[in-house]
Amino acid sequence: MQNISLQRISPYRARQMFDLVADVDRYSEFIPYCTASRVLHTHETEQGYEMQADLLVAYKFLREKYSSAVVLTHDPLTITVNQAKGPFSHLHNCWEFKDTSEGSVVDFELQFNFAVPLLRRVIAPLMSRAVSKFVDAFEARAHEVYGAQKD
Repeated sequence: MQNISLQRISPYRARQMFDLVADVDRYSEFIPYCTASRVLHTHETEQGYEMQADLLVAYKFLREKYSSAVVLTHDPLTITVNQAKGPFSHLHNCWEFKDTSEGSVVDFELQFNFAVPLLRRVIAPLMSRAVSKFVDAFEARAHEVYGAQKD
């Protein structure tokens, strides 16, 4: 199993970054390698809400669709994703957003293992770089949506 962790300091508020990551329907507009994204359904829970979402990712000749169960909590601000169906034998990632006096800290953790040997050989070695690009895309999206200054 491969583990990747990143921490980023953002000039935007934790809630703003949470809202961007929660907006799965828009991922295909700005996330590298994501060619389609959609939320199939959502329902409220006592602590936030849960959704089922599909993503289609493509890299060179490979195309994979996977479904995820996503849990979003408001206190603390977290988003947890587990694969419901797709190319992974294991997929778990967690975002945590914390306000600071100058914006927020965004922690991202990903644990995964591909079920398909070809994907393990071709994609797994590139995942650290891909995850960094993925998080960079959210930072760029925040700048686009919220402007250069934090609220």
